[in-house]
Amino acid sequence: MRSRKRSIRFTLFGLLTIPLVSLVALWGFAVQGTASDAIQKRNLDTINRLYGDAATPMLIQVAQERLNSVTWLSNRGLAPRAPLDAQRRQTDATVAQLIKASRSSSFRGTLTAPMKQRLGVLLDKIDQLSAIRAAIDSGVMTKLTAFNAYNDILDAHFQFTYLMVVVKDPTIYQQAYYLVGLSRAQELAGREATLVASDLIAGGQMSVGDHAAFNKLVIEQRYLENEGNTQFIPQVGAPFKQLLASTTYRDFKAMEDRVMASPAGRSRLRINPTAWQSASQAFIGGLDHAVGESRPILAGKSKRLGDSILLRLALVGGVGLVAVLLSAYLMLRFGRRMSRELIGLQGAARDLADQRLPDIVSRLRRGDDVNVAHEAPPLAIGKTAEISNVAEAFSTVQRTAIEAAVGQAELRKSVNQVFLNLARRNQALLHRQLAMLDTLERKAPDSEALEDLFRLDHLTTRMRRHAEGLIILSGAVPGRGWRKPVGVLDVLRGAIGEIEDYARVEVISTAEEAIVGSAVADLIHLIAELVENAVSFSPPNTPVEVDAGLVGNGFVVEIQDRGLGMSEEKLAAVNEQLAHLPEFDLADSDQLGLFVVGNLADRHGIKISLWPNAYGGLTTVVLLPHSIVVSAGETAGDEVPMGMPIESDRNAHSVEGLDEAREHSTAGVVETEGSVFDAEAVQAHGRHRLSRAEIFAKSAPADARSPGRPAEPATGRDETAGPARADVPAAGTHAGMPRRIRQASLAPQLRGPSPSGGGRTATGGGARTPQRARSVMASMQSGRRRGRAEDASDATPADTNLDQGE
Repeated sequence: MRSRKRSIRFTLFGLLTIPLVSLVALWGFAVQGTASDAIQKRNLDTINRLYGDAATPMLIQVAQERLNSVTWLSNRGLAPRAPLDAQRRQTDATVAQLIKASRSSSFRGTLTAPMKQRLGVLLDKIDQLSAIRAAIDSGVMTKLTAFNAYNDILDAHFQFTYLMVVVKDPTIYQQAYYLVGLSRAQELAGREATLVASDLIAGGQMSVGDHAAFNKLVIEQRYLENEGNTQFIPQVGAPFKQLLASTTYRDFKAMEDRVMASPAGRSRLRINPTAWQSASQAFIGGLDHAVGESRPILAGKSKRLGDSILLRLALVGGVGLVAVLLSAYLMLRFGRRMSRELIGLQGAARDLADQRLPDIVSRLRRGDDVNVAHEAPPLAIGKTAEISNVAEAFSTVQRTAIEAAVGQAELRKSVNQVFLNLARRNQALLHRQLAMLDTLERKAPDSEALEDLFRLDHLTTRMRRHAEGLIILSGAVPGRGWRKPVGVLDVLRGAIGEIEDYARVEVISTAEEAIVGSAVADLIHLIAELVENAVSFSPPNTPVEVDAGLVGNGFVVEIQDRGLGMSEEKLAAVNEQLAHLPEFDLADSDQLGLFVVGNLADRHGIKISLWPNAYGGLTTVVLLPHSIVVSAGETAGDEVPMGMPIESDRNAHSVEGLDEAREHSTAGVVETEGSVFDAEAVQAHGRHRLSRAEIFAKSAPADARSPGRPAEPATGRDETAGPARADVPAAGTHAGMPRRIRQASLAPQLRGPSPSGGGRTATGGGARTPQRARSVMASMQSGRRRGRAEDASDATPADTNLDQGE
């Protein structure tokens, strides 16, 4: 399975995203840690504010109700009930405020799970307050039991308060914890005062249970005082040390020692109730004052800690965010720069592959000179060292590629020149061979020898076309050419005369247009290749029809065969190759004709397409542009018949005109203004092996002799001697079929002069002997010689040099 390709942008994005995500994760972790501290600090401040405002009044009222309840139980029946009931109402009011605050969403939303559990215990203890009161009122609960029940409520409060001390700073956490311990020590001192006061009211005798409870309270209270005294920092512990050094502390401690030293249940306490109340209240007040002074100091430290947390949050959050954004910007900028450099390098490579190198190859194919240094400048792409090195390497690659293309073009040009020279030499030899054949044809002793020479002449003509194909493939122009327009029918018949099986081709057009002289040779070659292709790929017993006519977009020639056709894929490939100038490929040597046709079509703007026809074969449509077609009205006096002397070109000044006239006249497939070489004679030549003289005897007009030249004496059979051959159709017909006579269907008043210039009637004229045909040929040869002589006198020095070079 092939791996999926990824773009440069995607790769760079992946490379930059991983460290960027890691940086963002680290920043988020730092922000989360700092933000959690800030959130925790805010939550603790919220809890202290909401709970402290509601819990402090409740604690005071519960402690006072405890004192009143225990005192009332100690002197049951003697103490007044009104103060107790009034205190209970005040306690209920503060409890209601605490419950309301604890149930608010802003309060419960800031509590942790342990805090919620401890708060639930506190509220449960508060809910038992009604049961405690009922038990006290009914006398079921003893003084010590009621005392412990109220203490449970206050203990639940302190257990919840200890959880509120959540500070990550160790010093502040320790100071806050011991400060809560001092608050509990103050509460324990209040319990001592309550327990002793209740015993003093009852007669001053302390029971064993009360004595044990008192000793426990004193020990715990002194432990909390001593721990706080040793652990407090100077700023926080200064108010407490000041209390410990006061007489209030020493007096209260002395009374505690005397109570602890009293025997339990044996004697009365030797303490003045007034003195005890005064000492206990003074000590409890001193503790409350010390706690009150230490709490703001600790709150200030906590506030500074909170400010540092907020500052750290701002630094980590704000500055860290700026750093992350700056890092992301730099990474993206670096990524975009690398991406831009790599894309620029990629664009340079694509520009070389898709634009510059094909353009250079196209220019080299046209023969233009290419400056390698100008066409392959060094690439100045990228500020990154690695990318710059790649750009330098690619510059070397493109220079090497262009140098290789130039070298290949020069090699191909040299090879083409070799082929062109060989083709030119071959063409010159063929011209000489045709000239020799022409001489031998004039000296032929009999019709059989003349017929053999005709066949050799036709074969040499085909060889010449193949030699011209090599010249065309080499990029040069063949030697043949005309200076004046040539009739379309003459061009078509001239093309048909250059193929082997010309007898199967039927020209069914009556077009009177002409082709400009500069395009005649190329068009003959083009149509000859197409017609030969149609003849070669169709059964030998089927005809190939050639039609031509004027259309809206030009002049069209249709070649229709009855062959096997082509598949859709092959047909589309051939049409594509014909629609665009094909590049000659030595690997496709079996399609040389297709390359020649495409080259000639591109040279003159001719459009060629192949389509399936109703016979199962192909119809080849050749659309000629208006620029190379001359209308019938514009050719009057300028049209050159194919059988007349032909203007020479620069490559074959004196030979081409003779060869062209001889080729088309001797092949028997063309007509001229002076004489009509009948297509039936051509077919008779192919089927009955008629001699060249017999062909001309069937087709040449009676008055076709050149003026001033007497007819040569008859050397063969007399034109009236001997019976006619049984296997030869009568003159004017082919296989008994009627001959089409021009203007025969018109009324006599509308008929014009005979195109043949007279001498040939609608019935086809009389029989022509070989001697008369020979006389006609002698007249035509005389005209050719005069034309060559005139051309030689008008030839330019450049033409003469080219002829000599060939």
